[in-house]
Amino acid sequence: MLGVDGKKYEGERRSDLVAVWLAARQLALALPLINTRRVVRSSFGVWRAVAVVFLVFLLSGSAQAQRKHTVQQGQTLGVIAKRYRVSVTNLAAANRLKKTSNLRVGQVLRVPPKGVVFVYPGQTLIGIAKLNKVSVKALARENGLKPDSTLRVGQRLELPGYSVSAKEAKARNTKLNGLVSLERPASKESLRARLFDKNGKPDPKARSRLARFLRDREKDAVRRPSVRLMRVLADLADHFNGRTIVVMSAYRAPPEEGARSSRHSTGEAIDVRVEGVPNEVLRDYCLTMTRVGVGYYPRSSFIHLDVRPQATYWVDWSRPGEPPLYLPPGETPEQYDAGAPTAVSPAN
Repeated sequence: MLGVDGKKYEGERRSDLVAVWLAARQLALALPLINTRRVVRSSFGVWRAVAVVFLVFLLSGSAQAQRKHTVQQGQTLGVIAKRYRVSVTNLAAANRLKKTSNLRVGQVLRVPPKGVVFVYPGQTLIGIAKLNKVSVKALARENGLKPDSTLRVGQRLELPGYSVSAKEAKARNTKLNGLVSLERPASKESLRARLFDKNGKPDPKARSRLARFLRDREKDAVRRPSVRLMRVLADLADHFNGRTIVVMSAYRAPPEEGARSSRHSTGEAIDVRVEGVPNEVLRDYCLTMTRVGVGYYPRSSFIHLDVRPQATYWVDWSRPGEPPLYLPPGETPEQYDAGAPTAVSPAN
């Protein structure tokens, strides 16, 4: 199974290693039967052949999976882009940097895979299509957009012809049609429901069941979830092949008068993770959604999602129970004094 970033999930990666190891072992044991005069017969020679095959697999596998680069002394975006044969613009956009940004030694950059483009400030769908010599219509269709769609800085786009596996996965996913499997570890509850009917309209009964499932457990308060939030959940379920969505927090009853509220209290927000999917992969996919707020918490076990008029992204380095520590994407608390964040708190 491939993740949205093209990488294999960890458990399946181990399975592949085992399969290749067994295949290599049988191949090595069979070698003496192929040419009795030229093949090494000793056990040492057999296992050396196994080791060579296995080593080749490991090296090729790690090379394909390598999508990050650690900045070395004197390196610039231009030097790194040339090394990986990507454009400076795309490399900068993938890491939410300017093309003139200075890099720090030890800084980790995400390298765009072949066939993937990240939107740089000022770029349009037409401009990206022309730059990559593809039609606007094909580029829009590949990414589920309209030709006149407004792009978001940092938005991930796939070029036509590069995402065969993604197309196959999408074809499989459409059969799910919004069938969502949810779990709440705190209350040990689960829910499996098809949130929308064949015409794409929210199912009233499913919405009521979902409202009860996402209730404020402390106050036993229920509120119908936003239809747009339901679509986000259905989108996640379809994209990740029906994997279970684990709900950490959902509806929260409005606080006392004068206290600060949030989208959780309006049925428009949810904190989730997807079983078997790294939070970084989940975050990157959520960033491709339109008019969605995405909160990434590197020190927690979930991704915050909410529906709002404009797309928003923030990184909060606080630990559970601590006050927020908002930092610019790509930066870590080591560069800042705790309690002195440089990024503005996301709007509610």
